[in-house]
Amino acid sequence: MVYDTKYGSTEVIARWISEGMNNIEVKRASEVESINDYRLIIIGSPDYDDKPLKSISEFIEKFRDELKEKKIAIFVVCNDIEEAEYRGKQVGGKFNLDILKRELPKENIVLEEILGGVFNPKILDEEDQERIVNFFSEIGKSIKKEDLVFMPVMNKLDKDRCNKFISKLREI
Repeated sequence: MVYDTKYGSTEVIARWISEGMNNIEVKRASEVESINDYRLIIIGSPDYDDKPLKSISEFIEKFRDELKEKKIAIFVVCNDIEEAEYRGKQVGGKFNLDILKRELPKENIVLEEILGGVFNPKILDEEDQERIVNFFSEIGKSIKKEDLVFMPVMNKLDKDRCNKFISKLREI
């Protein structure tokens, strides 16, 4: 399994999958040197700014030809599991999966899932703090970066949902 994480949610899910599946190797995308010995590649990424993490995109580009010969399972981690429309644009849910799928050979994807993560405004880096402030501004609510520490932590990690994904992985 290949994954990367920014604030830790995808790493928690990768660990759950590793515990639920025996004999799988789990690596961050930047650590993978070869995928030749594997028939199934599991790729997990959070969605940031309508794209996978840069390291996931770089992994996909690096192994583009080899991935055409593999079965691929994917999962995205986000807090908006259900798809919605925002300002005339689809966001969340399946839209986040489609973002990752755009970079992969679609015909090789055998399983896909959307899994919830944790949104903790208290640990966001400067860039993500700015993103949140801008988002609130767009929807007509003015907040300052300093206000982020008062926002609640949203935890949508769901081990049961992850276990259902693991069960489907075992069938592949």
